Amino acid sequence: MSRDNVRRLENNPVGLPNFDDLGKYIRHPVFDRFKCWEGTVPEGLLINFLGATTLESLWSQLFSPLEQYPKNRAERSVKTEYPEFNEEYFEWVDLLEAVASAEGQFVMLELGAGWGRWSANAIAALRQSNDIPYHLVLVEAEPSHFQWMIDHLRANRIDLGRCRLIEAAVAGKDGRVGFNVHSDPVNDYGQTIGGSTEVAAVSLNTLLAPLERIDLIDIDVQGAEFDVLNAAEEALDQKVKRLHIATHSHQIEGALCSLFGRLGWNCLHNFPCQTSIDTEWGTISFQDGVQTWINPAHSQGPEDVISILTGKLQRSRAEGARLWAELDKLRADLDQLRCEITLQRASIAWKLIEKSRRVRDRMIPMGSRRRMTYDSIINRMHKFW
Repeated sequence: MSRDNVRRLENNPVGLPNFDDLGKYIRHPVFDRFKCWEGTVPEGLLINFLGATTLESLWSQLFSPLEQYPKNRAERSVKTEYPEFNEEYFEWVDLLEAVASAEGQFVMLELGAGWGRWSANAIAALRQSNDIPYHLVLVEAEPSHFQWMIDHLRANRIDLGRCRLIEAAVAGKDGRVGFNVHSDPVNDYGQTIGGSTEVAAVSLNTLLAPLERIDLIDIDVQGAEFDVLNAAEEALDQKVKRLHIATHSHQIEGALCSLFGRLGWNCLHNFPCQTSIDTEWGTISFQDGVQTWINPAHSQGPEDVISILTGKLQRSRAEGARLWAELDKLRADLDQLRCEITLQRASIAWKLIEKSRRVRDRMIPMGSRRRMTYDSIINRMHKFW
């Protein structure tokens, strides 16, 4: 979308869909706090609207057509555009809102960080709108990607003294886990726990322990997200303001909704993986799912402590009632299944007993000791079934 078609949104409420005079979608209001970068891009680099650079050799497909440069490589003067309306749009919104609302110090965890793309974007945004100190924690298990992370942060002038870089997989508990390390790290992303290469594992509880408050956790751990977050629910509730989660199955998505429902958090975004959804920014296809959760205990609104706790309690009770109803249904289904199995067994047993009685009448004389013993056994079987 051309910036010439974008109107300013000072009077429009945050989060509501907006349209220009031609009926086109207008960007989320948080983008109005950030200017699009303009300038000359050095050869071999890509640059986004915040001015964060990336080596073309890392993943040139990552950037939208609006961010590509003329085929004439000598012409490197560009005017960048805001992101397209796609799966990543909500990650941008979460990142920029977290940066804009940070106070005193901006603290972010990027779990399954790859080359640290979103951390670099956060600091580029911070320099524009909220130039306060920062602390970053980045965790990545794939060795090549971990080294690229260091290079990428340095290339974007990020002070590594303000970063904690951990080469490990994020898991439910500390230790060691099997991990999938691919032979082509340039084109293979999305490595998962469960491979043949043993790597160190670090838990979210360990990562959160030395921190007091976290503005944003951006987590993309390829199917381990519920295990990681569920094991650290108490620390999350005490310390974390906002979570952006990439989800990888409908079962995990349901489990996360239950987890944060019980904690009483607010769900800002919830788009299932492998779907195409009509969002406020148009129809968007989601390969990974997207969930955004806001902790009301750390919100920046005017609510007092009592109203915040009341809201958390109401959401927690609602989730508890939903889980209880689900448990009752499972119990009823299980009782019915047991009844059906009992009837089926009884039907088979009855047929066997009747058949054995016919054989008895033909082969065992009435009044004999063998007949009395046989009848006693059959009667016991009949009572059992």
